[in-house]
Amino acid sequence: MRRDPDLIRTILLTVEASETGELLRLPPIEGHSSDAVHFHVRLLLEAGLLQTAMPNRGPQQDWIVLRLSWAGYDFVDHVRDPKVWRTTKAGAAKIGSWSLDTLSPLAKAAILAKAAALGLPTG
Repeated sequence: MRRDPDLIRTILLTVEASETGELLRLPPIEGHSSDAVHFHVRLLLEAGLLQTAMPNRGPQQDWIVLRLSWAGYDFVDHVRDPKVWRTTKAGAAKIGSWSLDTLSPLAKAAILAKAAALGLPTG
């Protein structure tokens, strides 16, 4: 299964949107199979963007108690704005890389360009 950056972003935004900052259970993600969501949550845990109290779950069990890590919040802050996300994805497509190490700097560059266009200091 290939990584889906849109699903990664959706999962992170879903967890962040919870009132307590933690989701007791991750809801179904529209347009994605439970297998795809499980795979991507596992990747996000491995990457350190999510944390869970129940890391050893069976394939048919829901994820329990998910929350963003500090790095997860940083990533979400970079890709939250839909326009910045579109710009980030377009840049990643041009260079042919969807890694987190590529997406975050591209998103940050898009944010800084947006700030500069508004006349805000960027450095």
